[in-house]
Amino acid sequence: MMQAAPETPALALRYALKRDGRGEVAVAVPASCVRRVCLPDRETKARFVNAVLGARCERDEELELLGEDVTRLKAAGRSRLRRRVGVLTPAVGLISNLNVWENISLPAAYHGTPPLGQVAEAARQALAALSADPERLLARLPDELGAFETKLVEFTRLLVAAPELAVFDALGEDLDPAEHARAARFEAEYLARQPAGTLIYVDLPETRS
Repeated sequence: MMQAAPETPALALRYALKRDGRGEVAVAVPASCVRRVCLPDRETKARFVNAVLGARCERDEELELLGEDVTRLKAAGRSRLRRRVGVLTPAVGLISNLNVWENISLPAAYHGTPPLGQVAEAARQALAALSADPERLLARLPDELGAFETKLVEFTRLLVAAPELAVFDALGEDLDPAEHARAARFEAEYLARQPAGTLIYVDLPETRS
């Protein structure tokens, strides 16, 4: 009796960059896993992060997110797909004239989902789980935050959106060893809320976290 061939694992992300004379970058990440991706230089990392953020790629790039080829998407489909993806990156900071709560809740307020009460409860739970004082932190402005607190707020903003695919870009950058250890707990918090989620760490060769 012939055995069926094993199924190929579904991919959460497939990315390729082809550059004349500079080789080829290829990234393939199975769904429902934690994977580290080390990209060769800052330009390549920025291109990868921007492609995932926008669910959009340039002519020399290829990108599939959560089983969808982004080159086939129209505006509505691209917007829908972006809501399933969260990226923690220095390229998308906090809005300086909004307090922490407003920064966290702004995407939900804009899209009308999830309800703000649900966002508030999720934010408080996440901050408390990471040893922060929610009431004190939520009222502060971005300029009053240190490097770790800024990443914590940006992570909480990502977490309450419940993305199926999360990307952490240079997570340990600008953190001291104690802060780096605290940031390492982000992975467990994400997976506790998204057990079937996919988490990708993106770093450069000399700054892997």
